Amino acid sequence: MYIIATMITTRQQIKIELIKKNTSGFEIARKMGVTRAAIYLTIYGKRKSPRLRKAIADAIGVEVSDLWPTNGHGHKTVK
Repeated sequence: MYIIATMITTRQQIKIELIKKNTSGFEIARKMGVTRAAIYLTIYGKRKSPRLRKAIADAIGVEVSDLWPTNGHGHKTVK
């Protein structure tokens, strides 16, 4: 018997948690007054906005550092 370990990416983890919380990137964007694209760029790691990262983490009930252990500059995020 072989066990295959799979790693889940941050964006997959966020997607799963958004579904569990019955919300979406669109809802977060609406509440934050930004475009849906801004939220998804943050989720995909293309944008490193601390404000949007916090909004995403808050929406799924975790700490920012649980999703993004570094601040985008290689430094650990302070809780």
